[in-house]
Amino acid sequence: MKKLSDMASKGWVLDSFAFMGYKLKKAAPRNLIYSIDYHDVGKESLAEYTEMFEAAGWERVCSSQGMHIFSAEPETSPIYSDQSTMSEKYKRSEKNIRNVTCTLSFLTLLSIALHYVTGLTNWVPLAFLILTFPFLVTYAATKARTLGKWGKSV
Repeated sequence: MKKLSDMASKGWVLDSFAFMGYKLKKAAPRNLIYSIDYHDVGKESLAEYTEMFEAAGWERVCSSQGMHIFSAEPETSPIYSDQSTMSEKYKRSEKNIRNVTCTLSFLTLLSIALHYVTGLTNWVPLAFLILTFPFLVTYAATKARTLGKWGKSV
């Protein structure tokens, strides 16, 4: 989110999600902060969900598969202001990240096995490994943020 804020100050504001990243659009330089919320909201509830954040000074920029990015002026109160709400945020995101990570890990291992059994080209396992690694790191970081000092959920 910090990187998105830096880009907005240079005239590149967040437009939408893109494959494994974000799509930016050229605009006048703005001093913005960004925050992400993980919450499965149906289309029928999205307007009410968005209004809750707007009342606190946050504007919804984009949403995709239970992830919602909001922007605000720097003096706006943070969406997550204490440890318990931060922990809940990471717990909500953990399920989606775990599912993608497990699927990619399985496909990576399968492609490695197929490489040795059938002579599948080296590029396929390498491509899966390159896709899987960022998700593994993200899942580990998310899991670490939801665990307490002794490995218990907070």
